Amino acid sequence: MSLESAAPLESANSLSQGLHDVQVMSAMRLTLAGSALLITWFDHSKPEPFLPLISTTLLLYTLYSLVIYVASVRSTRLVPIRFLHWIDLAWYVLLISVSGGMNSPFFFFFFFAILTASFGRGFSWGLRVTLISALLFSVIAYLIRPPQGNFEVNRFLLRYVCLLVIGYMIAYWSGTEIRLRNRLQLLKEVSLLSNPRFGIDQTIQSIIESLRGFYNADTCLLVFSRTTNGGGPYYLHRADRAETKKPTEMTEETAWMLLLASPTQAAIYRSRGRGKTILYDVKTGRLTEQILESSTLFNAFEGKSCLTVPVYNRNQMLGRLYVVDAKSSFDHTEIDFVLQVIKQVIPVLENIRLVDRLASEAAEQERRKIGQDIHDSVIQPYIGLQFGLSAVKQKLISGNTNVMNEIKDLLELTEGEIQELRQYVGGLKRGEPSQDAFLPAVRQFAAKFSDATGLKVEIDSADDLRIYDRLAAELFQMIEEGLSNIRRHSRSGYAKVGISRENGDLILQLRNARRKGMEVPSFTPRSIVERATALGGKTVVYADKNETVVSVQIPL
Repeated sequence: MSLESAAPLESANSLSQGLHDVQVMSAMRLTLAGSALLITWFDHSKPEPFLPLISTTLLLYTLYSLVIYVASVRSTRLVPIRFLHWIDLAWYVLLISVSGGMNSPFFFFFFFAILTASFGRGFSWGLRVTLISALLFSVIAYLIRPPQGNFEVNRFLLRYVCLLVIGYMIAYWSGTEIRLRNRLQLLKEVSLLSNPRFGIDQTIQSIIESLRGFYNADTCLLVFSRTTNGGGPYYLHRADRAETKKPTEMTEETAWMLLLASPTQAAIYRSRGRGKTILYDVKTGRLTEQILESSTLFNAFEGKSCLTVPVYNRNQMLGRLYVVDAKSSFDHTEIDFVLQVIKQVIPVLENIRLVDRLASEAAEQERRKIGQDIHDSVIQPYIGLQFGLSAVKQKLISGNTNVMNEIKDLLELTEGEIQELRQYVGGLKRGEPSQDAFLPAVRQFAAKFSDATGLKVEIDSADDLRIYDRLAAELFQMIEEGLSNIRRHSRSGYAKVGISRENGDLILQLRNARRKGMEVPSFTPRSIVERATALGGKTVVYADKNETVVSVQIPL
């Protein structure tokens, strides 16, 4: 890409449009004008026939600079900022014209106009002011030359070349500064756009639209896999200049065509220069250039220039990004920058994916919990009520009308269950935290498990252990899975569940008896390991005397 940054960001973040920077430039202009005026008034070492005219011009320029400075301090724009360097250039042409032409000491004022244009609007504008300054200097040097015809060619060429070279250097460095500043601004915008509340699709669309706007490109495409291992299906996210389209699922053939045969290569295709292509291997850092006479991929973009980079996460390729038909040419430094943008975005997308999955699992767990609570608290009592009513019916059919005691018992049962149901619904409405309910739920499950399987289950945990909902749900599933494994895969007559806190970690231990001399099983409880890993913990299986222990350590 050229040193000129993208228009949307440049207009918002360029140096001249920041209030503080405009004030600094205005103060520099006033200082320059005032200093030149004072030096002209007090320096009488050499007679100057046009001193009154020079002093008057400098005084008027100083007053103009003062007005611009006061306006900038008050945040008032008397003149559009984009015209200030042209107005300065006109003043300097006038000063040079009345002070000797080519030999004027005010020749160096040209560099201030180049400086304000370059830092205000970028490389291209700085270069324009440089070329126009050189042209105007040539015209002034020709028109205001000594009458004897003694034209100092050496002095003219020295000043002319200095103006071009130094002006170009100022424009180049300022363009580089603006480009770096706009890149940082884009990274900041990408960070702000990456919000889990928006969901992964909207986040991706916002990011590629920002990239498209940054490069002022016609189209930005992202072929992206929704899975963590980079396999299909792939979805196409697209942002065009005219509209932003919704993501669509791609066919396998189309996806493979856009992913390219070499997954580690980034590429810049330039439509000009007989299809010159720069290839960059993101793994080895090798940069090569070649000429592509024909390419199916770039023909799909109608021969437009484009930049493409692979999208990786932990050495796993997830897709590929394309920026098509930017208004300025790309260079290899843009590959590094876009890769840096992706490197910042991918972890956020993974976090959004994780949040979505956790939210779905939490909702599923809550549905199961509500279903179980309704089954235990509502359906079972109604079954008991049905049996009681059936017994009363049978008595009445047999002619026995002494059913008052049974009806009284049924009414008491109904009132009690209605009260429990009200408490349950009230708890749902209030959203009461359930960290205190974890241990009672575990003990209740252990008792039911013992009754159903005959396996004696012991719970060893402090009564003041408080665990919040999401972690409690995962631990409950681990305990359920562990007890089921003991029941299915061992001949132990008991199981012991230990839950404790040690050094900021939550320790869950599942113990069962093993025969003396028997080796520790080599299996790993896959479900428990996966759940522990998702929580940032680890799982270890070991022997402790005559027991097999599955120990889970989760940081809190």
